[in-house]
Amino acid sequence: MSSSMSDGSSSTRESKAYPVPYRVGPLEYQPAVMCRCRPPAKAARWISWSTDNPGRRYYKCQNARQGGCDFWAWYDGPTSSFIRELLNDLRDRVNSLRRENEVMRKEVEQSRDKVEVQSKVIDDARGVVAVKNAEIMCLKARNHKLEKERKVFETSSQGANGPEIIGFAPLRE
Repeated sequence: MSSSMSDGSSSTRESKAYPVPYRVGPLEYQPAVMCRCRPPAKAARWISWSTDNPGRRYYKCQNARQGGCDFWAWYDGPTSSFIRELLNDLRDRVNSLRRENEVMRKEVEQSRDKVEVQSKVIDDARGVVAVKNAEIMCLKARNHKLEKERKVFETSSQGANGPEIIGFAPLRE
């Protein structure tokens, strides 16, 4: 049982997200492996994502961060250099895609914000158009009414003597 701390110290694990989610919790394994604490406690089983040991599982005292013991042991044996390189490449690709995905999510959010602003502008413009259309309808109705009045006036001013020039009285003999 090797106890290399280069596999992934707690600070390394905290700063990077795991490329693959745990399928079982760190204490959901059998048979139990006990650490050196008093009283002994079941050790947690973690997955290393360090460059030297990607995907390799190990046991560590579940209370190590809160003053537990220094128990630490590999569960899996060493991997071949091919598998190690492959897992590192896959881990790096997963992390790259996550970063790319985060950038795209931010761009989508910014686009949604822009759409919201533009929708407000469009709604405001539609309100202005509705007001202007109502004004146009009123002006058309008024124009139609004035046209009727003009025709009535023209008809009544022509009378029996023929057309009159508005503003002049007919000649009397």
